[in-house]
Amino acid sequence: MFDSASEYPPVRRLWSDAARQQMRVIAALIRRETRAHFGELRLGYLWAIIEPTLHLLAYVVIFTYLIRRHTPMGDSLALFMLTGMIPYFLYYKLATYLAGAIDQNRSLLNLPPVKPFDILVSRAILESATYLFVGFILLTCIYIDGSKDAVPSYPIRVVVPILAAGGFGFGFGVINAILRVFVRNWMTIFGLLSGPLFLLSGIWFLPSAVPPPFRDYLLYNPIMHYIMWVRSGFYRGYDPSDLDRGYAIGWSILSVILGLTLLRVARRKLLEPV
Repeated sequence: MFDSASEYPPVRRLWSDAARQQMRVIAALIRRETRAHFGELRLGYLWAIIEPTLHLLAYVVIFTYLIRRHTPMGDSLALFMLTGMIPYFLYYKLATYLAGAIDQNRSLLNLPPVKPFDILVSRAILESATYLFVGFILLTCIYIDGSKDAVPSYPIRVVVPILAAGGFGFGFGVINAILRVFVRNWMTIFGLLSGPLFLLSGIWFLPSAVPPPFRDYLLYNPIMHYIMWVRSGFYRGYDPSDLDRGYAIGWSILSVILGLTLLRVARRKLLEPV
């Protein structure tokens, strides 16, 4: 009895050592990805802020001065768009940026401590942190410009759907990384399939403004639920009846499970030399 009990501390120590080693590997990969993604110059980091800012300004100009549209909610069209763009682009950036993680880092897989999962996680952490930091800066600018709604009324309603959208993007990013190995032009196909989501996810409109039965079809899109959920955290009194939180989280969990399952199944193929 005492001999079996004495085996537990070494087992726990082995798990602890393995976890620390994996954390060190992921941290090293994040530093490497940062240099590769942004370059050695500070301009690379600055461009990560400038690019989405220019996107937002372009959309605001188009919708305000060309389409002559007013904000469907609140007092700031920029804030309304941003609350839709953050969850959408968090999903999209992860789904596309992770797709090339394995192909572009095959040489690292020859190192015993480095696993495909580590490469994918390091990219996901870097991209998520970068995009959320940029979102925080833009929200701060909108608040300084005079929109009090830029401060979330219910922070938990913002954090949870952001995490869910990130999980959804991570899952699809892993799936894309695997399928890209087997299908040469997969990302072109994925781009064609996911392109309409940019227009149909509710970034520019409220789902309640779409008449049935078209609204019912749009609500099959989980990204629309992430966006409604985020907006319910910013705009006091906005609690859409069409929002299905369980459906949104279910898609996030399902995509992650499917992605990790494919990663496990295709592990031998991923480790084959090109």
